[in-house]
Amino acid sequence: MIQLHDGDLLYHTSYLDISKIDLNKGKRGLDFGKGFYVTSSYKQACSYIPQAVRKAKRLKRVPESFSDADGVINVYRVHLDANILVHCFETADASWLHFVAGNRDGDLFPVLLKKYESTDIIGGKIADDNTARTLDDYISGAYGVPGEKKADELTLEFLLPNRLHDQFCFRTEDAVNCLEFIRSERYGNGKR
Repeated sequence: MIQLHDGDLLYHTSYLDISKIDLNKGKRGLDFGKGFYVTSSYKQACSYIPQAVRKAKRLKRVPESFSDADGVINVYRVHLDANILVHCFETADASWLHFVAGNRDGDLFPVLLKKYESTDIIGGKIADDNTARTLDDYISGAYGVPGEKKADELTLEFLLPNRLHDQFCFRTEDAVNCLEFIRSERYGNGKR
């Protein structure tokens, strides 16, 4: 079950230290919408270092000589506030699938997106690179009409064998203010 508790340590992968979070740098089209993404799994955060470094090189934010060992795991402690609205999709079910698909393609499931638009933090399973193809096929209608039972069941069947970890999207300034920056660790320092 995916839950967020006061005092939890959360991890964000990057190519730089992020002691101050800027929500304007987030992009749309991600699983839970625009926001700052973290995970409770240090191992998962480490696994994203190569991807973060490749992206930084592609966008010319770092020199070509920048290596995976130079990647950074930013560590935060969450201090939940009673006024913060948090919703966690406990499993990768049809509701989770519809929400992720809707965030990736704004024309799908607008009622569901509207339902959660004022939620400060959304948590749930992560649809990583291994599942992206399946989600793209679902959105394009390859398994049937998105939202219909048969298409949902087939898509979830393809997704569930993958080991989906958790992610939390901090979507508002109030949510981000609940994150206390603890430290940044260079991936190459071997603290895994």
